[in-house]
Amino acid sequence: MNRTSQTEAWARISACADVNAGRLTGRVLRYQYLSPILPGSLTPDAARQLHASVYRSHTAPADPDTIWYVVSSDGTPVAWLTLAATVVTPPADLTDYQRRHQQQAVAALSQLTRQALLELARLRDTREQRTPGGLPQTRPDSRPDSRPADADTGTWILVADPADPTLTFRTRVTADLPASRLHIAEITGLAEGSDALILDVHGYGDYGRNRAWLRLPMLCTVERLAAEHHLTAATIGTWLDLAGASAADPTPGTVTAAFRDDYAGIHENRHAFAIAERDRYGWTTAFATAGIPDRYFNLDAFTEHLFRADVHKVDLGDGRIAVFRRA
Repeated sequence: MNRTSQTEAWARISACADVNAGRLTGRVLRYQYLSPILPGSLTPDAARQLHASVYRSHTAPADPDTIWYVVSSDGTPVAWLTLAATVVTPPADLTDYQRRHQQQAVAALSQLTRQALLELARLRDTREQRTPGGLPQTRPDSRPDSRPADADTGTWILVADPADPTLTFRTRVTADLPASRLHIAEITGLAEGSDALILDVHGYGDYGRNRAWLRLPMLCTVERLAAEHHLTAATIGTWLDLAGASAADPTPGTVTAAFRDDYAGIHENRHAFAIAERDRYGWTTAFATAGIPDRYFNLDAFTEHLFRADVHKVDLGDGRIAVFRRA
């Protein structure tokens, strides 16, 4: 395993990834290791608990307290994460340096990435022989002007109560944020005023795939824009990603305004859009007025310029494209 800096190591620890930063290491117990995880100065009971998880047979049943990830400093485990996503600081005789690492390890393991929590949730489903639930037959909605309640937009989300982040539920949401929030609270048992964790989504394009953390207000905004403009949520989500929203934090209002300014409609192909732009700029009329045949207009070069510098395209899957102007 290549060595990394400690700064990079903490990010990898939050992702429950194997890491070696010299005196600081992180190990995930996804597979049995040939090299041991040393107990260092752990107390005997803590060392036995570590040994039981590290060397647990794959046929032996796991439980919520089974260790999943171990952070060690100078050869002693200073913190570990259980399958229930609980952070544990095992009793040990630590130096000041190790205690500092322990505090940082607790912070890193308390801020797991969405992908790390999703893996723990799937392990729980397997362990408890449960599923997050099939898609409901109806969609929560109270808006009379929205799509029918049983409309299938091809989207779903996987949610959990932050107090129990590995217990997940699959459902759908709509453009109606209050109704969707109430629906999620009902199925997860979420406390009033709390926001659910959204661990996974389907049908929201590259935004759903690339965004570190997903928020319900933005997903409801995507659903609304899709319904209003007869597009799929995947098309809206891929535009959001192209516009940089996966790495930024725009508000739903900002996204709505940006969509209004950027959306240039559905076109049969790139050339069709370029012809429409040529007409909009007045060049078709100018050529005709000057008596210049259309063939002297370099449509191919103009098309390449537009899609390289001025607009994004999102393929709709049937040969057509949705076009969005770049900010």
